[in-house]
Amino acid sequence: MLRGTGLLRLISVGGAIALAAAFVPAGCGGTAVFDSPDPKACGIGHGCPMAGCACGDGSVILDTTCELGECLPVEDVCADRCEEFEGAVFAFGTETDEVAIPNCDTFCARVLVNDCELGCDTLFSHCLKPSSCDAAAAAFWRCVTEDAVMSCVDNAVRIERCDASALGLCNP
Repeated sequence: MLRGTGLLRLISVGGAIALAAAFVPAGCGGTAVFDSPDPKACGIGHGCPMAGCACGDGSVILDTTCELGECLPVEDVCADRCEEFEGAVFAFGTETDEVAIPNCDTFCARVLVNDCELGCDTLFSHCLKPSSCDAAAAAFWRCVTEDAVMSCVDNAVRIERCDASALGLCNP
């Protein structure tokens, strides 16, 4: 008879622990744990510009200006993204979250291959075929799609080995 009571008590204690664990909030400091690769990322169609940041080490970082549902100033985004790469030297932003880039399919494929889990969605909502592109911007994007070393830094795309002084966008 004592054996049955001990087993019942053990089951009751185990059940109480499981029930208490179910009510403990996930995360730390009251912050929920997100399954998203970047919990600050905004959804598709957010309307915020893409930031292009030329860093002091010669690299370029591309990222959205949308964070936690707000459009941040391009200069603030670039200052933050280039901080560990010798600071921001030049910053520009697009008008909206629709961006004209030559060879966009190739660019987006390279972004995914280089471990940016959100892909081009981390930069913009829609890629447009350019109607025109000046020679410097066309050369920059050709380098990005053909020769650049790309990596993902906090779901921003870092581009190395392309002339950052030619950083620019084409016209939609």
